[in-house]
Amino acid sequence: MSKIKIGIIGFGNWVKDAYLPALEYDGRAQVVAISAKSNKTIKRIESKFGDTIDVYNNYEDLLNSPHIDAIMIAVPDHLHGTVILKAIASGKPFFYEPPIGHTRELIAKVLQGLKDATQITHADLELALIPVIPKVSSILKTGVLGEVQSVAISLKSNWGAEPNEDTNVINRLTLWYVHVLNTILDATPKRVLILDGKGVAGRRQSQSTGIFDYNGIWGELKVNIDSMDELIITIDIVGSKGDIFIDILTGELKLRTKEKTETNFYPAKQPYADWPGMRECISSFLDAIETNTPSFANIKLIEELQAIGMATEVSKDTGGWAKI
Repeated sequence: MSKIKIGIIGFGNWVKDAYLPALEYDGRAQVVAISAKSNKTIKRIESKFGDTIDVYNNYEDLLNSPHIDAIMIAVPDHLHGTVILKAIASGKPFFYEPPIGHTRELIAKVLQGLKDATQITHADLELALIPVIPKVSSILKTGVLGEVQSVAISLKSNWGAEPNEDTNVINRLTLWYVHVLNTILDATPKRVLILDGKGVAGRRQSQSTGIFDYNGIWGELKVNIDSMDELIITIDIVGSKGDIFIDILTGELKLRTKEKTETNFYPAKQPYADWPGMRECISSFLDAIETNTPSFANIKLIEELQAIGMATEVSKDTGGWAKI
């Protein structure tokens, strides 16, 4: 079978450290074109690939190329929505990064575009593909933890403050992290409450907490993107008979009950393509192209998750619970 011909929009560190290694590990695709805006970046592309690929300084020319089977998009957040809409118009299958827009108005427009799209569209929702996530979901179903009380995700990073943004930080992260909550609990929340931080101009505060009501089980996403810690992502699950601790980055799962304590590891495929779950997510995209069947990260899931994200904006404005 001939390889899937991939065109990539953007050539930052995420492409070099995540996309290219993940594609190489999988082996079913070949990068045949890359677009970049600056001459400096184009020279870096040419230095790496020589004359073996097509290089564009206009991503629309790449989208219109008849020699490309599928697109992968890796551009800054403020360009996501515009490029996604152009990719939809191209008719080619494409892989894209959340958030789907940098403003609430654009999110609604892009969401409608994705709903109307006829080709394969695949969002990069790599976190829920880390084996520890479905594993803990199956553990909870056994009842070993008794009645689940809460599932809390803590994200600490030194990514830095993001002033003058139109969306809050929980909304920005919803597609990844609430997807993890939903997967663990095999449910979706019915309402959300935002407890926001202060001190940053605009809606996006560096510290924020989202509380999600899963019919009496409390899901929590606590975020600090201006932390002293470089990167820590953990999950604490509390039940009536014990608790579970998960380290997302390593796949560690520690289960404690009155009868026993055990620790196991369920990491993503290694070596990581920069971030755990990226190899699995990109392989899922290629599966969808080969079978012409929407992947798990299709518009139905994105619409469900984005509705939760937009409800966080209502909660931020009202200061109270918002229905989803």
